[in-house]
Amino acid sequence: MIYYTVHAKARMIFRGITEEMVKSTLLKPDKIDIGYEGKNLVFKKFNKGIVKIVFINKKSSQVIVSVIWELIKKN
Repeated sequence: MIYYTVHAKARMIFRGITEEMVKSTLLKPDKIDIGYEGKNLVFKKFNKGIVKIVFINKKSSQVIVSVIWELIKKN
């Protein structure tokens, strides 16, 4: 089960990121990492850029904390 915080839902609307994009990123991420305070991070490339999902694993669910368009670093 996927739950969204109020913050995450607001960011999704503001940034034009859909629930389908979030689900796709969680199921088949391009990259997995650990973030601030041990929160889980997953990344997936879409046509508009890279989506970054910040979430916490609970017993049988995932709580989405935030959803971000990740900046692509140029070398």
